[in-house]
Amino acid sequence: MKRTLWRFVGAVVFSLAIIGSINLGLWVSDREPPIEYESAVALSPTVPQGGVLEIEFSVFRKRICPLVTKRWLYDAAGERHSIPQFTTGLRLLAGRETYKRSITVPTAATPGPARYEVTLDYICNPLQSWIGPIHVVSPPIKFTITPSDPAQPVPPGSDG
Repeated sequence: MKRTLWRFVGAVVFSLAIIGSINLGLWVSDREPPIEYESAVALSPTVPQGGVLEIEFSVFRKRICPLVTKRWLYDAAGERHSIPQFTTGLRLLAGRETYKRSITVPTAATPGPARYEVTLDYICNPLQSWIGPIHVVSPPIKFTITPSDPAQPVPPGSDG
């Protein structure tokens, strides 16, 4: 009886170890990006400093995972500007989707050729919190920054 009990316990422990090893192996090999960009384009080729750039993305989501998003604008001088984050409040679904985003071009951005990129860090399983997320970068969205319009003069008699 004792020997049978120990064999049963040993078989259960061995089975759990095998299942755990398989699961760990699947988590380690899980590096497939959960999203594919099909296109990303600026809807206007030029935007003034401080103006709004409209962008249209077309993506295919294979699965939904928690993520950290960072948005960057690189100006003509090669300076990287962080673009404030946004909250969509939308419920994401797997599949094909086309959506638009608006960003405000920083007034400190140097006029000339520029590009906008989004970096996405997905954590699709618990192990990726330790070994690193799945890193995805959007296609570069190229456009031109123009000098901002000079300040409008204050009309006489107004408090400004």
